[in-house]
Amino acid sequence: MPVLLKRIYLEVADGGFGRWGQALFLAGDDPYQFSDSGHLVEEYLSWIEGGPERGFVHPPAVVPLLTWGCAIWSLVDYSTPEGRMWGWDPNGCCLRHGLFPEDRTLAERLTDWLDGNDHDLPHPSIQTPPPTC
Repeated sequence: MPVLLKRIYLEVADGGFGRWGQALFLAGDDPYQFSDSGHLVEEYLSWIEGGPERGFVHPPAVVPLLTWGCAIWSLVDYSTPEGRMWGWDPNGCCLRHGLFPEDRTLAERLTDWLDGNDHDLPHPSIQTPPPTC
């Protein structure tokens, strides 16, 4: 887990932070119903197990953080110290390309949210769809 995210979960809140307070709880039930999803571990396991159904192999270090609604998600790459952000948007060119890396880190995403830019949906670092879509 990236250091910044670990500190937020340990020192600020166990979920319920970020865009509209939608960050998943680490474990247990969300007593405040910040998210319609389960806790982070439960959600992560569903991503890993459901990847083949979505047409791809889910990278094991990419962990869901929060949902934007309409099946769109922000995810964090736990294998990078800065917490590179990933997005999931099945409404794009095809499900095979629904999961994509973003050109931002967790700190940059959190800064955007703190600055009131909470409508900037995840978007791929490469804007053109692959020719196979």
